[in-house]
Amino acid sequence: MKKQKIITLAGFLISIILLYFSLRGIKFDEIVRTLQRADYRLLFIPLVFISISIIGCSFRWSRICGGNVRFSQTFTALMIGLFVNNVLPARIGELARGYVLSKKTGLSFTYSLSTVLADRFFDLIGLLAITFLFFPKHSLPPATSKAIYILVALLIACILIMIMLSHKRFAGIIAQRLHAVKRPFFSEIAQRVLEVQENLRRVNSPLNLSWFIILSIMNWLSMSAALYFMALALGIKLDFMYVPFVCALLNMGLTIPSSPGYIGVYQFLLVYLLSIFEVPKPEAFTIAVLFHASWYIPYNVLGAILVIKEHLKFGEI
Repeated sequence: MKKQKIITLAGFLISIILLYFSLRGIKFDEIVRTLQRADYRLLFIPLVFISISIIGCSFRWSRICGGNVRFSQTFTALMIGLFVNNVLPARIGELARGYVLSKKTGLSFTYSLSTVLADRFFDLIGLLAITFLFFPKHSLPPATSKAIYILVALLIACILIMIMLSHKRFAGIIAQRLHAVKRPFFSEIAQRVLEVQENLRRVNSPLNLSWFIILSIMNWLSMSAALYFMALALGIKLDFMYVPFVCALLNMGLTIPSSPGYIGVYQFLLVYLLSIFEVPKPEAFTIAVLFHASWYIPYNVLGAILVIKEHLKFGEI
């Protein structure tokens, strides 16, 4: 418990520090001027693309689950998971997703959680694909290049681990060694490794892999389009070919510990990434705040409604 509190406090501290650096040097009247020249008729367009992305993610997850799992069930679980990530520390939204899905479908929690891991696996592949497909031709700052290499290396490592776990022999060896410890906790982990392997093996056909990867790329392109139209609504011209790269790095960077909802970290990363493509800091910060709000508010409102509808309690989660 003490360790969890330290991590949570560190996350809040990082958020405050990065929010300060995001705002440093910006005058309030510069933000006001950016808002004054905005075309508010275009602000609904980002919401459309964000909705398309969420629908795509829910559909992909329902196909990964297989069986009789319906789109409405994965959509409900996904929105509650996003809501939990936005309002509670420790980023337990993925666990909440698995818990809600198991409760709604009758599947075991372990199996449900394994489908969440598989779903996130395809998200990672989509991010890597977007990064390489839209990598900018002009040179990047050295610090950014190093960060990209580290993030990509970590993502590739995660993907390789998931691929290895999809093989029965490898998963069996891991499970056997965990059972050899002869402790209930390790035996439980061993059982979960085998269930994760079974779920990954089921979706490991070339057709499924191709289909899920294409869906993942389309989902991230939809979020990129939302970011592009948010900039356009504020009268900020940005080459669309750069936007998916910015969106990919932004979401990779959100692995940094922060307060619930990524407040501070989100603004800092987006301001920094947009500055690479010569977007002035006041305008970049305005984009960051509005784009963050464009998904943060709807996710929380809909997620809270679904939590009430499903009669869930935070203590349960």
